[in-house]
Amino acid sequence: MVLRCGKTGRLFFNQAEATEHAEAFGAAYANFEEVSLEAKVWFCVESGRHADSEAKMNQIKARDPDSKTWEEKTVQYLIDAQKNKEKAGQKKNRFYDSVDQKKLQVLTEVKQHGRNRAAKALHFTRESGSLDAAEAWLLEHAEDADVDKVDDAFLNEAFENTGDVVMGDGDVVMEEEPDTRQVGDPNPEEVKAAVNQESLKSLIEMGFAEVRSEKALYLRDNNLEHAVAWLGEHGEDADIDLPVKPKPKVIEKPKLSAEEAEAKADAMLKAHRKKKAEEEEISAKDKERMRVESTKMMVEAADRQKEEDRKRAFAQIALEKEAHDRDRLRLKEELRLDYINRFGKEPPAEEEEAAKVKGLKDKPLREQLLHWLGKLKKHKDSNPAGLKTCLNTLKVYGTNLKDNPTEAKFKTLKVENKAFQTRIVPFEEAMEILQVIGFDNKDGVLTQRTSVPDGFLIGEMIKFSDLMLGQL
Repeated sequence: MVLRCGKTGRLFFNQAEATEHAEAFGAAYANFEEVSLEAKVWFCVESGRHADSEAKMNQIKARDPDSKTWEEKTVQYLIDAQKNKEKAGQKKNRFYDSVDQKKLQVLTEVKQHGRNRAAKALHFTRESGSLDAAEAWLLEHAEDADVDKVDDAFLNEAFENTGDVVMGDGDVVMEEEPDTRQVGDPNPEEVKAAVNQESLKSLIEMGFAEVRSEKALYLRDNNLEHAVAWLGEHGEDADIDLPVKPKPKVIEKPKLSAEEAEAKADAMLKAHRKKKAEEEEISAKDKERMRVESTKMMVEAADRQKEEDRKRAFAQIALEKEAHDRDRLRLKEELRLDYINRFGKEPPAEEEEAAKVKGLKDKPLREQLLHWLGKLKKHKDSNPAGLKTCLNTLKVYGTNLKDNPTEAKFKTLKVENKAFQTRIVPFEEAMEILQVIGFDNKDGVLTQRTSVPDGFLIGEMIKFSDLMLGQL
């Protein structure tokens, strides 16, 4: 069963992964849907990443320019690819386990050779079984283009030629010296040489001591982010200010008998596998913890951005309403002064005007329409641009209704819509005109009261709106 998170679109190939995801991020991320094995996905050849939609594929491309080649696949393909990747990893681990682990440790940790080329050197010199032979092979093949490549072709050939695990004869051991480290001692030279100096400088600038900084970078492969996390976790350790423990010395031992070498090799191999499993478990937990924290931070940042956008939108609406109220009061005062200039007295009281409007309801709809269109003209001098936009918007609403009288989507208008708020709401007469041509306000939504709008009345509104626009 494959599940997709309804919030992020991430795919999970079993219930346990989906449950862990939901527990880590909360109830909002517990909305899953089952995905068919034949469902389409897009797979990146270079990185192995996948996307469940073309939109997400394009987002990944924008963030990662190296993700160039994408192929259309299915969910089943992803499952098979994951299984093949796990099998390849298991096969490579079998190869590492097939060489002498003590010699491999010497070549990688003491001689500082890469793990792949060291394991290959031991594999090709397994008959002699000596470190000298392995180092001679490394010197001879140092410039080979594929010296560090351990791919399927090589692994298949290696196991075909050698069969199962081949171990060495146990002619070297690692001898540790007494621990004489003290606080204030510098780190060993091999540690200092392995540390990235730019990253070290960054940690010191953050306030971390040099010994601690070198130790963190050395233990976390010069990954600055992981080194900072390590310092945060181990800042209170008793040995945090002690230098890195020196590597054990390599000493030659008399060769063991075949039975002794095999028993010792088995014991070392078991210990190595146990230690490796513990390290991998710790590393996996660290990576998962960092992934969870990173995802949480991104989600929180997105939520904060949405909240800020919402607040800005409300603030803008409040500003626009405040400006509208000011304009309305200013216009009302201008109309009062104009009335006084024309008639030499104060205009009728608002109650008297309201009575006139109330009486208008008893008149024919066409007469009501003409009344409110006439009233709308008063904005010609104070807000000509807004009036023009308002009339054009009324024409659009009317044309949609007239040309599509049975289309449901043209029979409703949302008052909270931003365009409606800026183009219609500032003009009370426009709201009355919409009411005259059949719209009733129900819980913030204007809805046509009849199944078929009055085409004649709407046509009159469009005609007179055109005439008014011609006069602007």
